[in-house]
Amino acid sequence: MKNFLLLASLAITQVLGDILLSRGMKDFVGFDFSSPTIILYLIAYILTNYWILMGLCVLVISLSLYLTAISKLDLSYVLPIHASSYVLNGLFAWAFLGEHISGMRWVSTFIIAFGVLSVGLSDSQTSQLSGQYRGNIKSRNVPLFLLPLSAVVSKTWLAIFISSISDASGDLLLALGMKRIGQTENMNWRNLVKMVIKIVTNPMIISGIICQSIAFFSFISVLSWADISFVRPATALTYVISMSGAKFILKENIQEQKLLGIILIGVGVFMHR
Repeated sequence: MKNFLLLASLAITQVLGDILLSRGMKDFVGFDFSSPTIILYLIAYILTNYWILMGLCVLVISLSLYLTAISKLDLSYVLPIHASSYVLNGLFAWAFLGEHISGMRWVSTFIIAFGVLSVGLSDSQTSQLSGQYRGNIKSRNVPLFLLPLSAVVSKTWLAIFISSISDASGDLLLALGMKRIGQTENMNWRNLVKMVIKIVTNPMIISGIICQSIAFFSFISVLSWADISFVRPATALTYVISMSGAKFILKENIQEQKLLGIILIGVGVFMHR
């Protein structure tokens, strides 16, 4: 029951944070990848927009819940619980942001959600960790080094690819770091402080946060011109990359049903236009 409440809170805070970010980015116009000062302009906008600041506060809570979850459960189990967040994102975007969601987009969203859920439910029970580390360690306004990609994908999908790859890398690095740190049996104030110090000084967790910061800026940038009901399900590509990392880097057991779920995610993303 505790794990259910933890994962449900994680999904809800993720959705609320996304909706608040999307609302704030609706007023951000003129994003241009080729401008060298656009990042500074974006940072200044983020720090002065109250919708985005509220969204960031909610996402900080979500990150805390996420770190707690991956310290106790397998990454390949925690990530798919976000399946419900895709549908919730669509419902919230329609209800609160007034976004128009086509029938095809709803179908693809449910296919993605079902694929992600299939990945998570392929194990008969939640895999608990022992606390020991178990793994081994169409737009012209893009930078020059991204021109080959810009010739075959749109600006929106390019930003989604960058976000997904960075986010998946961050997930794996955070999981590696939290597995090395392990769990604390008696969570008193002293142990809590020690845990926080370990987290903020762990190089893998720092690297993971950097990767997820890159993912965040890519994600929030695309929200300035695309709907959250489109963007969030498209970033399900993150799960395909993360599951591969969970198998080959974290050495987690990836069953055949998870492979079917990953295929469904791919089909849903392909249909999501």
